[in-house]
Amino acid sequence: MELNERMKTILAAVVHSYFTTAEPVSSSIIAQKYHLNLSTATIRHEMYLLEKNDYLWQPHISSGRIPTDKGYRFYVDNLMVKNYLQEKEKREIIQIYKKSKEFEEAMKTTSQLLSKLTDNIGVVLAPVIYNNIVKEIQFVPVGNNRILTVIVTDAGLVCQKIVNVSGEINKDRLNYLSNFINSKLAEKDIDITNLNNILLDELEKIISLQERFNYVYNFLEECFNIRYSENKVYLDGRINLMKHPEFKETDKLNYILSLIEEENILATTIRGYLGFRKTKIIIGKESKLKEMQNCSLVTSEYSIKGKSAGAIGILGPTRMDYPRMISITEYISDKLSEILSEL
Repeated sequence: MELNERMKTILAAVVHSYFTTAEPVSSSIIAQKYHLNLSTATIRHEMYLLEKNDYLWQPHISSGRIPTDKGYRFYVDNLMVKNYLQEKEKREIIQIYKKSKEFEEAMKTTSQLLSKLTDNIGVVLAPVIYNNIVKEIQFVPVGNNRILTVIVTDAGLVCQKIVNVSGEINKDRLNYLSNFINSKLAEKDIDITNLNNILLDELEKIISLQERFNYVYNFLEECFNIRYSENKVYLDGRINLMKHPEFKETDKLNYILSLIEEENILATTIRGYLGFRKTKIIIGKESKLKEMQNCSLVTSEYSIKGKSAGAIGILGPTRMDYPRMISITEYISDKLSEILSEL
């Protein structure tokens, strides 16, 4: 059934009223609040047709109606008017980001911002770093036979790892090793996945014959043994769940709690939608996950130096202010892209 203009107007009013009040919406409320120049009888009839076609549903016989996943989807795709952030909010976001001086801090700041601005759960899917090309490696002695390995990728990400060594490696030796390695990196594109084998093969030529430097080889082997998960997720705002009446029921609360505790599930869900469009909205049962049947996830991709890297998102009940959620994720993903590109 194709919705006429009157049905569309009433559906938009029901969605707006419901995410504002969290109470089922009656025809009399629509007539009083939205001034549609329609009688309550007419509104009631149109709401009945919307329910019959699965855009609305009635929790109880004596109650008003609330949107279904299908109703929310139609609203998001056809009726929603974008709600741009205020200039004051934008300035506050920029000021908060100015404190982020490195990658890990930027990720955490983003999840906290999303949570604070939306009263939902802020989600940040970290970049898949193992496909990045390694551009430079540095070794920095930090005392007590400990050396900081700094790896810089072509996407501008900086990976750091502290390695303990069994013997002393002086600064000149470290400079020699880093210069040798960086010369090899300049000759070919080596990603983090292949860093270990390729560089150790090269370094064996200059180290293996010097028995007294065996611990140097062991040090380098540990440096290049880098493990990264493609499913690293930063989350903030779990306490916000308790603010929503939808999650006062134990079963519904446990479902979403199990989802955010299983990073792999949430990360895989978000990653499955990357590359299709910058902003993606997954509503309720659309995700096919029972843990998300009462939730919506609004995501927006971010990039590093023009290269798609990951996504940020807002996880909350299906009853959410979608125009505001979209505006927040899109603006913050743009700012995160700028921050990461400048690190």
